[in-house]
Amino acid sequence: MEQNALFRKRYGSFRRFFAMLGKARLPYLWIVGYLAVSALIANVSVSTTEYSAALFAGQVGLFAVVLPYLFFTLLSLVIGSISSLTSNLCLARIDRNLRRMVWKKVVHLPLQFYEANNPKELLSRITTDVTSISTLIMQVLLPVFTTAYSSLLMLGRVSSYDQRLMWALVIVLPVNILISFVLGRMRFGVADLINRRNAQLTAAIAERANNMLLIKSMGTEEKEAVAGEARMKASYQAEVTDLWVRGLALPINAIASALQSVAIILAGRAFYSAGALDLTQWIAYYGFAIQLTNILSNYCNSWSNFKGAQGSVDRVSQIMDEREEPLDEGCAAEVLRGNISLRDVCFSYGDTALFTGLNAEIPAGKITAIVGPSGSGKTTLLNLIDRLYPLAKGTIAVDGRDIAGISLHSFRQAVGYVTQESVMYSGTIRQNLLYGLDRTPDDQELDRVCEAVGILDFVREQPEGYDTPVGEAGASLSGGQRQRFSVARALLQKSDILLLDEATAAMDISGKDCVWKSIRTLMAGKTVVYVAHDAQTLQNADWILVLEHGTVTAAGDRQTVLQQSAFCREMMDLKGGASA
Repeated sequence: MEQNALFRKRYGSFRRFFAMLGKARLPYLWIVGYLAVSALIANVSVSTTEYSAALFAGQVGLFAVVLPYLFFTLLSLVIGSISSLTSNLCLARIDRNLRRMVWKKVVHLPLQFYEANNPKELLSRITTDVTSISTLIMQVLLPVFTTAYSSLLMLGRVSSYDQRLMWALVIVLPVNILISFVLGRMRFGVADLINRRNAQLTAAIAERANNMLLIKSMGTEEKEAVAGEARMKASYQAEVTDLWVRGLALPINAIASALQSVAIILAGRAFYSAGALDLTQWIAYYGFAIQLTNILSNYCNSWSNFKGAQGSVDRVSQIMDEREEPLDEGCAAEVLRGNISLRDVCFSYGDTALFTGLNAEIPAGKITAIVGPSGSGKTTLLNLIDRLYPLAKGTIAVDGRDIAGISLHSFRQAVGYVTQESVMYSGTIRQNLLYGLDRTPDDQELDRVCEAVGILDFVREQPEGYDTPVGEAGASLSGGQRQRFSVARALLQKSDILLLDEATAAMDISGKDCVWKSIRTLMAGKTVVYVAHDAQTLQNADWILVLEHGTVTAAGDRQTVLQQSAFCREMMDLKGGASA
């Protein structure tokens, strides 16, 4: 039973590996060229060995031996250089294509994937693991053909001397294969452990580097230093274990090679003494035997690397097996101007149900605020409207049209979303403002929008204007400035629906008023839905939804909701049913 499970696991690993290669668009012409050059080297090597054997046997004829030997030796050097160049180019192209494939896959995965996996560990998947797979292809997969061809060519030449001599070699050579198989199994577990611990270390360091302000403000430098040392020690211990396994392989391989050499020499001597071989053939036989031993030893060492890289193959294959968001399935969004209707919406985070039959109506062309206690599902509701999560049950429709039937790409182009984080990339102000747009606004349009959100003066104060770098993740900007630029970017999108999740939380009172004035002006007649956490931002709403325990407990204009909702009255600092 366990053996069957192990077989299925191994078969599954190989199946995923080759399926992944099929998607990677490998440089097949370069690979064919590399294999052809490798085959040519094998043929030249056979001729070089035979002429070399003739020289060692005392045959020094200039035209019969010496000049052909020099010719094939020089030819071998030239072709070897070409093979090395071709191999390196193949490796670089395979590495590039695999990274491109994995990155394209990663950006198309749904949001749940990033919530279930540490995004920072993906750095290791795209860099370290992909490099391991590229090396695996060039050092293990392709050499299957070159090693087999070279081995058969040399065995065939030895067979031309005496078939019994060939079978003697065939009996001796598998010793290396057996040893490498055993050592490969040992290395697999260790190499997988190293990759996992290095990925965890990389993720932890990246996370701490991005949150250095928190570390400084909380005075946890020493604590983080100790925690970092513990992670580094864990990686170090895994690497030491790998060194022990590698160290064990050296004497074992050395002893096996010595025993093989003795067996090869004794076999050749026996045939030579019996007159089955002349001196030149005996020397050539020994040369072929040593070359075969080296070829198989090198390949078996590479096979050990395959066992070590199997963990990388599994991890990258698992990413490639993930289901992508169907961005282009469905029809075009066209214009989204009607009411947003939620009918019997069900959604859960894992086993925790958040919405169980949620019903709500968000009026078109109005500014709707969503309020409620922490954990009531306000941000999740925006995420569901933007289709960042799939519904477990129910429908969300715009003007009676189920948004599930609209292509994701088209739908998200028609819906703007400013999240809590106000995400910005390293680059210039212009690059951040234009991010995600399918057009290139001129500076006059940028000026109008930036002036509307109250950030134009800041831009003009910068020596390079819109081409001023903002630092990594907008580090050179304040929280309020990042939020203004994020709102400006969403307004430049000219979307039919705008979603705002605490988009003005980091601004002062005048900043909030300025931004909301711009939203009312530039989104006039369009639908705006935002999460409100304070009384001031609630004042901007034409319509209010109160979410409590995953259910809409009140909905309507401000006066109606104040009468219906104790939570909303408390939020506005009102007692009883007073209106405002």
